[in-house]
Amino acid sequence: MTYNLWPIFFLPIGLAMSCCININMEKRCGHYKGLLSNNLPESKIWYSKIISIVIYQCISSLLVIIVATLGSLIINKEFPNIPQLIFTTIFITIASLPLIPLCLILCQYVGVIITILLSLVGSFGSVFIALKSYFWILPWGNMMRVSAETMGINPNGTPMDNFNKIPDFYVLAIIILVSIVYFIVLSMLSMLVFKRKGLYEVL
Repeated sequence: MTYNLWPIFFLPIGLAMSCCININMEKRCGHYKGLLSNNLPESKIWYSKIISIVIYQCISSLLVIIVATLGSLIINKEFPNIPQLIFTTIFITIASLPLIPLCLILCQYVGVIITILLSLVGSFGSVFIALKSYFWILPWGNMMRVSAETMGINPNGTPMDNFNKIPDFYVLAIIILVSIVYFIVLSMLSMLVFKRKGLYEVL
């Protein structure tokens, strides 16, 4: 249940809220005027935001492993498959990276509520494509496909029939490659939008 609800619900909302908190803190502290007055490069300002959220996401992913382990010990009275938890968490974390620059730029212009709603729409919409061959079209689909490959969990939370405990490494390689490409492209595009529009609106 943890690795079904996390990529579908909690992770999209958590990333959207983290990004919006980051943006709102900057706005309350002078809306980048202090940073601009120190002649900091616009790209450095924006990429530092992305990196900080990536670090927080890695910390939260570690907490997910701990919570899943404790939950299994308390509820099922058994020790979980730790390598499987770590393996799945790492892949979901990598698959979630493109959402960070996407949510940051959305929060910059449309606010918290709409950013969360758009993230949830993408997440719930990806439920229908997560098991298709074109699952990689959306970042949310990549996240949900990980659990299906590594734990045999359908996007609706039910166990998969005839689950092969050996994951399809070809699919996982696609997830990693596409997620990294999405992350790099969205980071660059969001930085350009921020540089051309966001900063100079405060001057």
